[in-house]
Amino acid sequence: MTCLHLPPVPASVGAARRWAAPLLPADVRDPVVLVVSELVTNAVAADAAAGTDDDIEVELIVDPAGRHVTLAVTDGSDQPLPNAPAEVPADETGGRGLLLLDALSYDHGWTPRICGGKCVWALFRCPVPAQRWTASSRPQSLECADA
Repeated sequence: MTCLHLPPVPASVGAARRWAAPLLPADVRDPVVLVVSELVTNAVAADAAAGTDDDIEVELIVDPAGRHVTLAVTDGSDQPLPNAPAEVPADETGGRGLLLLDALSYDHGWTPRICGGKCVWALFRCPVPAQRWTASSRPQSLECADA
């Protein structure tokens, strides 16, 4: 588990992306970094709307077996995470973060924190690597049965 504390300011979004990228397996790096960016952006906005200056906490857990990555982002707002919109007009400059969360994560949700605020989490599955044949495991011959 790796954790980062950031102030609730816009510059924290880029700092979170730069921190997360080298910690992630290559096959899920891009989608996880994109969702980190979206969730930290939402956390900055939530803290501003709630009038709090609580640090944002970004937590990454990379499964040692390489099968999944868990991301959690906390903020100081007690407001529940809204549902993703059905669609966002093309001329809107924002509002797609929860759609990306839905599309890129295997599962996601949120939970209120006992000390106040909320934690938004997302689970990403890593693709299972293809089996690689070694000299000792390679079949000696492949025979087709007569039809």
